[in-house]
Amino acid sequence: MLGNKIRKLIKRKGIKQVDVCRAVGLSPSRLSNYLSGSREPDLETLSRIARFLEVKLDYFAYGDKIENTKETGESIKNMRDKRGFSKNDLATVAKIDVQALTRLELGYGEFERDLIENLALCLTCSVSDLIGTEEGYSFEQTTGIAAEKEAVVYEPSEPVIDITLNDVEDGRCEMEKGAFWVSVNDGRFAPKVNETDILFIEKVKVESIGDRDVALYFDGESLKFMRAFLSGGNVLLAPEVGAGEPVTYKQDAELATGCRVYKINWHAVQY
Repeated sequence: MLGNKIRKLIKRKGIKQVDVCRAVGLSPSRLSNYLSGSREPDLETLSRIARFLEVKLDYFAYGDKIENTKETGESIKNMRDKRGFSKNDLATVAKIDVQALTRLELGYGEFERDLIENLALCLTCSVSDLIGTEEGYSFEQTTGIAAEKEAVVYEPSEPVIDITLNDVEDGRCEMEKGAFWVSVNDGRFAPKVNETDILFIEKVKVESIGDRDVALYFDGESLKFMRAFLSGGNVLLAPEVGAGEPVTYKQDAELATGCRVYKINWHAVQY
């Protein structure tokens, strides 16, 4: 049912129904009717919904099953090797059975869109890097953190931004209390973050990091853009930009000497 597909996309993006209403120009009751199936959107409205939820319009005409291939399996394995994940590592952070991952990498069977999106997120790549192009689907990968492309809402409304990534890396913002705004002054984290973007970050302990949180991690030498995965009492920080080895901490552990981690609470485009 069309409503179920819209509902699934909203959940997949981790947003609220009111966000869809504001972006698409719908009343909450009208969207509720679409989700329940009591009404169906006209083509123009469905196009706006598809655009906001980052799928092609014809996604709504196709199912969620994707046929696996040998090429797809090899792409998953190659990307896993590139990211420095063992098969057990990837199965753990993606929360899937290692035998199921083995079958995927051998090119057997079929899989849900949700599964391949989850693997792409864990491997910090786009879905198209793993399965190429597929009809009815948009392969634009989002960062998984709050990001506004058309209407930016700042908190506060006029943030004072006098700290840069260089300041964070060099430890010149250590006196800041709570979260603070950072101006992205270079392209080191492209394409995830652009030079004109701003970040609202907060220095935290390992225990404060949640599953799939995005963070800046200073390893004693340089600042890295990482995504966190929680599993079995551990926090695994995997590079979101570029290749590199993941870093693992116990959830109740202290950071290694000279290391710091900043949780990204908000990522916005500045115009």
